[in-house]
Amino acid sequence: GSAALAQAMGMEPTPLSDYERTTVSTDFNGTTYSSSGVRWMEPDSIDVYVPEEGIEVTAWNSAQPETGVLYDWSKLEEKDKYAFFLGGNKPLAVIRTEHAQGPKLLIVRDSYSDSMAPFFTANCSEIHLFDPRYNKTPLSQYVEENDIDQVLVLYSVANFVTDSNLFVLAR
Repeated sequence: GSAALAQAMGMEPTPLSDYERTTVSTDFNGTTYSSSGVRWMEPDSIDVYVPEEGIEVTAWNSAQPETGVLYDWSKLEEKDKYAFFLGGNKPLAVIRTEHAQGPKLLIVRDSYSDSMAPFFTANCSEIHLFDPRYNKTPLSQYVEENDIDQVLVLYSVANFVTDSNLFVLAR
């Protein structure tokens, strides 16, 4: 997944074998489980590969920035474990790494793509996670104001074909 995306964007992907896998949950039931009525499937696990060290996250729930997290460990106790990654849905979150010479990447995202974001910390100086459901800033304006080098639309298919907020891509 993330290695193929990195390669397609001209980045050197880090092999998964270079990371240490840590299983943080073994009882994750996602959206399909909740919405389908299918109850005989085994729960999924949530694994962490990318360490938090050297990574700084700033998140916006409103006009004021606040300190964010790459992983919100408290969310593992809740039903919505998707929010473990980056603390859940935010209009905007910016991940800064120690790779100052790396490109600035903007990801147009929904909550399903947040688990992929940590893998880009190996190559990028900044990863901007822009959620058009909650952020109405025109994308072209955001790209210009923040000196973004690359833009990646990383959206679940179900949300992509039904989300009426994606008009920001054309502005």
